[in-house]
Amino acid sequence: MAGRGSEDLLSVGGEVEGKELVADAAAVAESDKAPSHDRDAEATPAPAPAFSPSRKWSLLLVFSFAMFVDIWFYAAFYFFTYPISLDLGIVVEQQSWVITSYAATFAAFLLFWGRFADLYTPKLTFVTGLALLGTLSLITSFLANKYAFFIFRALAGIAGAMLVPASYRLISYVFAPHELGRAFTLFNMSGSIASATGTVIAGFIEHIPGTGQMTAWRWFFRIVAALVLPVAAVSFFLVPDPREYQLVLEVPEPGAGAKWRRLDLVGSLTMLAAIILLILGLTFGASYGFKTAAFLVPFLLSFVLFPAFFVWEARLPDDVAILPSKTWRIPNFTVWIVFGLQVYAWWSVNYLALVEVYVNVHHDNPVIAAVRLLPQGIAMFVVSICLSTKPVLLSKPRWSILVGMSLAITGYVMFSQSRTQVGTDYWRFVFPGGILGCGGMTIAFAANSVGVMTSVPKEMSGVAGAVLQVSYQVGSVVSFSIQAGMFTVNPGSFYNWSNVQASFYFQIGWMLLWTIGFFVFYRSPHKEVSSEADSVEQARVE
Repeated sequence: MAGRGSEDLLSVGGEVEGKELVADAAAVAESDKAPSHDRDAEATPAPAPAFSPSRKWSLLLVFSFAMFVDIWFYAAFYFFTYPISLDLGIVVEQQSWVITSYAATFAAFLLFWGRFADLYTPKLTFVTGLALLGTLSLITSFLANKYAFFIFRALAGIAGAMLVPASYRLISYVFAPHELGRAFTLFNMSGSIASATGTVIAGFIEHIPGTGQMTAWRWFFRIVAALVLPVAAVSFFLVPDPREYQLVLEVPEPGAGAKWRRLDLVGSLTMLAAIILLILGLTFGASYGFKTAAFLVPFLLSFVLFPAFFVWEARLPDDVAILPSKTWRIPNFTVWIVFGLQVYAWWSVNYLALVEVYVNVHHDNPVIAAVRLLPQGIAMFVVSICLSTKPVLLSKPRWSILVGMSLAITGYVMFSQSRTQVGTDYWRFVFPGGILGCGGMTIAFAANSVGVMTSVPKEMSGVAGAVLQVSYQVGSVVSFSIQAGMFTVNPGSFYNWSNVQASFYFQIGWMLLWTIGFFVFYRSPHKEVSSEADSVEQARVE
């Protein structure tokens, strides 16, 4: 659906109506190219439900809470990795799995659940995901074996992956087109704030006294379960049933084919295997060395499976493929997805390094270490509020990305110049770098998320949200692995600040690369909108 970028949905007044007309014309043109059974299903679009404002924003609060929990299950373990490793006897080479056992399955199952939410009911996907995540959290809090811990963390990643694409799908239908820009900005704001608050919450929970089954990290899982399970129960009644509001398009298939065939299990399993092997390889490479078979075998296999996945998807009809080939023909969709690879990495690289330095090198209290990172969370909150109240600030993606990435890179430049990281050095470099850099990346993050989700038709919003999150998560895991390698450039790991600097310098180059790539390949939708508008006007005349 060309021309339905973030600039269209964030406009006001007559522009919105005109551009929606253009988008509708583009949708009709696209449907003419589709197979007859697909065209019949899309000829009568699902009506948008008329929810009251109070219910809309209550639902957005529930969806944002789900995003919070997903990110907490990632960010909090910057602090909990070491105590969990001590309690469960996890050796140094395996400690990264405290984080990546969740991240790997989370990223790997996003596309599957995105397709599931699009084909079946996103309410079922969302509520079930919350209930499973709460239950698995409670069980994990009592585990005393490291392998059982890794397994249940991986299962929690599968449950967590159900929430994000279902949330994107539901937001697309609950809110009117002119409200989507603000809704997606607020939704993604919850993710960026959760990234900062997760470390602060973990720092405070770390002070809960106790040993054995009463240790602090176990209470984190129990607190999450106590929060998530009641919200899951409320969601069962609050979240609309898409079948009731006709939000799921039923596409009739020739013969007696079952709907499950359209889940594209071959494509789902291929992408699942490719992502897990990539993450496995990078994690093993960081732990055991990048010249070992533990790295080379899964890493090279993943590079066979990724092309195989896209070849397989290209051979399938668009109404069957888990990632339809027409998705990549949506203007700027590919540019946004590739740009997303470096978004979460901004937080991952500096959070892990600075937490390790403050807690283990300077022997800071975990709460003090969390407070040192708090300015980043404050910057996220302030910038996100500004973007939600003034969504027009995201209406020019080139300017949003230019400003955001310039500030994000400036933040890392300041981090890298810090020598002692505390005292005067903290106030000269780390504090302002956190505010400027995090504020800038929040702008880029919001622009990227809104750009993707407002560029696709509603019936593809679940898969689009899943692809976006896969980009974020894979980019974050890749950055972790590269940083782990940078910690070995000189002796002393993160105790040697020059190693931390090397990881920061690499991140600066990584951000510059993707920023330049964005400006080279991004195409303004204005010309396309104008040409489509002319076509619509010509059709009216005829």
